[in-house]
Amino acid sequence: MSLTLRLDPWTPTYESAVQLDEDEQGITADVDPSVETNEWRPLEPQFVGRPDTIAFIDGVQRVEMRIIGQNNGKTVYGAFASVAVGAAVMRGAVCSVDARPPRRILALSDGETHPVVSVPCGTMTLDFEPESTHVSGVAASQEAVQNTRRTAEIALGEELDERGYDMVVVDGRLNWQPKRKAMVIGLVKTIHKRYLEGEQAAVIGKLAPKTRTPLFRIGRDQAVYSWYLRLAPNRPIDHPWSGVVRVETLESIGIEAAVRLADLTTCHLPEFASSPIHDPRAPQNLTPIGGLEEHLRHSLGDHEWIRRHIEAHFAREVAVAG
Repeated sequence: MSLTLRLDPWTPTYESAVQLDEDEQGITADVDPSVETNEWRPLEPQFVGRPDTIAFIDGVQRVEMRIIGQNNGKTVYGAFASVAVGAAVMRGAVCSVDARPPRRILALSDGETHPVVSVPCGTMTLDFEPESTHVSGVAASQEAVQNTRRTAEIALGEELDERGYDMVVVDGRLNWQPKRKAMVIGLVKTIHKRYLEGEQAAVIGKLAPKTRTPLFRIGRDQAVYSWYLRLAPNRPIDHPWSGVVRVETLESIGIEAAVRLADLTTCHLPEFASSPIHDPRAPQNLTPIGGLEEHLRHSLGDHEWIRRHIEAHFAREVAVAG
């Protein structure tokens, strides 16, 4: 059989929406595809009314400057970085942003610690607080930044859940225990793992807009029910999985509530699909999330301005030491 090529419509500025490496071609988790039905085909949802209030949670991160240190002959890698999280809250047709102030962190490898680094920046001072991971090497600082962002997103999700929002949409996997579990979902827009195979996986590429796959169970520390849905039409030249997202909710809500939630998301998430005219990760990067990301990036401040002041801070320290 000859090689068939299809396009990935996300712009090359971002990595592909589908990232299944050769090593990931097998099933990567304990998966049960029969929790809703054994008849695998695209499903049209039963209509479920849209919640009055939906909160979309996301965060952004940025490395301001990488660093390399020494501790008794051991090389330590790190970075000055900025992290911000927030929520785009939809009330009917009106969207508002609930953002937290940015955190400045000093990400370090190998479990290293360091005092807070206070960097004067004009009329203000940025305090970079140490955050460490036990991982070694250059990639460790990135992990420390991601862990900080993930922890902040979870804390915000728990806060919004306790406030009683009708629905909370987490950008990425759902990796915390909501108190009001029935209306909290994780939205995964970049597909890294293959949970289905054969005819079941083929159903994903056959999805029409506003249709979904049957539910399947993924066993992990907190088991989830998951499903794929298509947000918008894809072109014949596009990869069959373009425009598809994977959604998940905790197994503990029960199969009936999960099916209702799957139908709700299939009915209404496509309303928030982004356009390639405005978003290079369309349609998976939902419009409220894209707007939230822009707001959060702006809140981080000017990258070059912060970078110059970090350099100036180190120049002063070297001058004093010398």
